[in-house]
Amino acid sequence: MKHHMTITVRFSDTDMLGHVNNASYFTYMEEARLYFMNAIEITGAALIIASAKVDWRAQTYFPDTLDVETYITRIGNSSFDVATTLTSQRSSQVVFEGIATLVHFDYETQKSIPLSDSQRKCLEGYLEAR
Repeated sequence: MKHHMTITVRFSDTDMLGHVNNASYFTYMEEARLYFMNAIEITGAALIIASAKVDWRAQTYFPDTLDVETYITRIGNSSFDVATTLTSQRSSQVVFEGIATLVHFDYETQKSIPLSDSQRKCLEGYLEAR
């Protein structure tokens, strides 16, 4: 299953060339990930980002609206991968694909800790092949 939402491109997201600046996509990815995590109700988890990898597929311009799909592609012992795909409503073209690796983290010991069974169960409902 995938989590769906929309993001409206703001004028402030664009650069002097008129297209969405590459840094704005990381903000879109973060926003999608936060709404996703809230929707699936991961509780008691201190999560940090260990990695973020992205592919820009096409340019995006103001004023566009992006359809956002967020889902899990991998669940490990203490980490999991969250994928985000952005599709332009204007062109119906995939404009961005990103993946972030999140680690369940203990700030006191400064080490990763295993995901709980309940956290794993929440994630498994959104596990999809990429």
